[in-house]
Amino acid sequence: MRYLRKVKTKSGKTVYRFKPPEAAVKAGVVPNRTYPDGRTARYEVPRLLEKLDEWRQGKGPVFGINTKSRLVDIFNHFNNTEHFKRLSSSSQNSYSYGIPNLLSTKVQGRTLGDFRIDSLSAVLCSSVYDQWVRDKGIPTANRWSTLFGVLINYAASLDLIQSNPMAKVKKLGHTPRSEVWTEKQVEAFVETAFTKFRWRSMGLLALLCYEWAQRPKDIANLKWEAVDLLGGSVTITQTKRGATVYLPIPEHLAPVLSQQNEDLGFQPWVVPDVNRPTGGYEPMTPSMMSILTKEIKEASGTPMHLRVGDLRKSAITEMVSAGVDTSAIMSVSGHKSIQSLNPYLKHTLGAATSALDMRRNK
Repeated sequence: MRYLRKVKTKSGKTVYRFKPPEAAVKAGVVPNRTYPDGRTARYEVPRLLEKLDEWRQGKGPVFGINTKSRLVDIFNHFNNTEHFKRLSSSSQNSYSYGIPNLLSTKVQGRTLGDFRIDSLSAVLCSSVYDQWVRDKGIPTANRWSTLFGVLINYAASLDLIQSNPMAKVKKLGHTPRSEVWTEKQVEAFVETAFTKFRWRSMGLLALLCYEWAQRPKDIANLKWEAVDLLGGSVTITQTKRGATVYLPIPEHLAPVLSQQNEDLGFQPWVVPDVNRPTGGYEPMTPSMMSILTKEIKEASGTPMHLRVGDLRKSAITEMVSAGVDTSAIMSVSGHKSIQSLNPYLKHTLGAATSALDMRRNK
């Protein structure tokens, strides 16, 4: 029987000890138990195992979730609720990826996820936020604060905490990045990346981000089943907003994608991570993107301050400067309102010149 074993005490007496996973004990789901005989153990333990399984699956009442529960246990329960399953795919992805990351933050010698919900305070949350700012930057710190608030509000909905202490933390403002790539910088980066097999997928990922004005994460998760090489089109469902965009494959991209398909089309990902130490193919992680991008920038002479995430902004900015209609830009970028394009509608000399020329030529 799971987690049950027969042991002998120092006095020589035989007892049966039930020792479930420590996480379940800390969450208050089931306790460690010692039974004086096997008959009692065989009667009691199945009921405890049933509670343990229900807790893991998020079924039934809120098993073990109480004021002494750890944050990671509350998240695991939230992750299995019907409420979570009814969220949009973009929200599910955001929570499933972001919350475990922020809960892994080391605080006072242990992870944030190991803290009990009743130990949270505005002082602790402020300290954690400051650490996020130092280690991850203001944008990530603010985003993680919002995600952390979702978890705490879930705990509040179960009456496990009276208020959200994260809401008392004053967030720092930040100026959005304004860096953009030039066409020559993109060309130098991609050409260098294609000189090594280790860099090749990263180079193609960057090129597709620039050509299609998409985010690196969406290109990293792009599968061959979404690419129609014969029809010359691709379908991309964006993780951030859940928008689906249908884009053409330009003539100069077709042979590059065809070659990639010929070499790596036996597995599902268009730009797989080919550097996994355990073998196999998976999408590139943000950390691997960062490592490869740095190597390629150093080899190609590309300015180190540029990021692959800036390529989408570069493409959209070029479309704005070229006078492309905003509705057409939105069909590519996936933005749902003109207001969301405001960061790209800058008062540039090129845009001003174009506007004045159009007025004079009316």
